[in-house]
Amino acid sequence: MAVFRAVETAEPASRRLFEDHYAEALLTGKLKALAAFARLPAIGRAATWFLDIGWPRTRSSAVVRTRAIDDLVRQAIRDGARQFLMLGAGFDSRPYRLPEARGTVVFEVDHPSTQTAKRARLARRLGSALDHVRFVPVDFEKDSLADALHRAGFQIGECTVAVWEGVVSYLTAEAVDHNFRTLARLLAPGSSLIFTYVHRGALDGSVAFAEASRWKSSVGSAGEPFIFGFDPGELADYLAARGFTLTSDESTAAAAARYCAPLHRREPGSELYRIAGTRRAL
Repeated sequence: MAVFRAVETAEPASRRLFEDHYAEALLTGKLKALAAFARLPAIGRAATWFLDIGWPRTRSSAVVRTRAIDDLVRQAIRDGARQFLMLGAGFDSRPYRLPEARGTVVFEVDHPSTQTAKRARLARRLGSALDHVRFVPVDFEKDSLADALHRAGFQIGECTVAVWEGVVSYLTAEAVDHNFRTLARLLAPGSSLIFTYVHRGALDGSVAFAEASRWKSSVGSAGEPFIFGFDPGELADYLAARGFTLTSDESTAAAAARYCAPLHRREPGSELYRIAGTRRAL
């Protein structure tokens, strides 16, 4: 995701979906070199071509979902969120690049080893950690998310925007259910939860998606196969049973059409990868 965001940032301003000037600093080795190559005049556009050959639709879907989630986060903060919870934060840089996030207390939750690498690379870019960001190391197989957040100063009664990006599809059904119920206890009524997911039909073969076979093979060979998906038609009821109201749900293909047409830019996105916005029920 960081290399996709870095390459997107190298696009001309007239075509760019967003700017992420921290993404390249979070990269190492060949991925960092590719991001640097993307910034070269004229020939740098070949970086996008290279990524699309290796991972068809993946880059396109990734940058579109980044923009869509950015907008949902901004709106939630404008609507009153004072805490920003990032679950499985990875190398996401929203706390640093979104001006709106600087008015919130940010809780970055991730595995300790991932956070160690991220903090070291951010330190080289920022010089020092920002005061509004709190890192919460959690091994989800051993640690209690609620306890870890409590120790970090998370306020259960405070309106919050939570982002759970690129995680749900790698969990078991039981883990997904457990996490939604935990979040229902942690998030104050009116809080926003934004998450991404894979269409269940792409996993069980009940719906044909042109990119499904290649994409599933790619993530599987990387050791992180898709194992869970939602049927969009059933999502609202699933969430309602766990204390959330579905407020938006679209594929990255639909989001691509919405964002890219005004830029006179064509991005396919993906029909199988989706972005959902929810509100903690009152």
